[in-house]
Amino acid sequence: MTGPLIRAKPRPVDPCTNAPTSTVSQNGRYRIPNDNPFVSIEGARKEIWALGLRNPHRLTWYVDPARPREAVLLAFNIGLVSWETVMIIKKGANYGYPLREGTQSMSETNGMGPLPDNDMIPVQISDTVTQGTIKPTYAVAAYPHTAAAGGDAIANGFVYRGKRIPALQGTLVFGDITTGRIWYAQMKEVLGADDGNPLTVAPLHELGAGLRALSETTFRRRGGRGDSLPGRGAVAGAGRVDIRLAEDNDGELYVLTKGDGMIREVRSVR
Repeated sequence: MTGPLIRAKPRPVDPCTNAPTSTVSQNGRYRIPNDNPFVSIEGARKEIWALGLRNPHRLTWYVDPARPREAVLLAFNIGLVSWETVMIIKKGANYGYPLREGTQSMSETNGMGPLPDNDMIPVQISDTVTQGTIKPTYAVAAYPHTAAAGGDAIANGFVYRGKRIPALQGTLVFGDITTGRIWYAQMKEVLGADDGNPLTVAPLHELGAGLRALSETTFRRRGGRGDSLPGRGAVAGAGRVDIRLAEDNDGELYVLTKGDGMIREVRSVR
């Protein structure tokens, strides 16, 4: 259940073995484009396109039909302490981890705190080598590790391009893995949050999917034992809904819930 292949940059690794605008990798199995941002930095891995992300475990492209050659790469980044984030991935950008998370600073000694007036961090080439400083690039959408407004770990998402739910057209839909909560944000506001101000994030709107209750009912109906779903999360508490999102070739969305082993279509309720 995947969408059409999009030919768009970035292209930090080139599988082509004879491209004249690239050089052979260290292991000889692929080529690295010569315009990669860290190609000329001594000691850096030349394959790197961007850095400072803790766990960008899912990526998706947004392609505006009016500007199809200006595709935007979005990363769903699992945080460590306080924030789950959506990032717009750019060439050579530094997203701050482990010195930044969400809209805050972060350190082993002081924990989470406000951003400093001089918001610059070192460019870490290796564990011991730095090269200058850079202003971090911040999230365009975020939610906290709280029961009231967030969850434990961001799942993936897609910009909705289907027809079943016209109200979601042009929105970024994503969820939280453990709690099963699903949000959407207007893509116009997601792109607008990329304004250089670290405190600007797109407003999130929750879809009342009721996945936890639905998954718990199905879990028991299918022979599951116990008072809750398997697993546990700091925010979710006992029982993980364990969701991922998928889309088909028509852009329609599906929710996979590991807790009860189901795949469900996303539809509007009339």
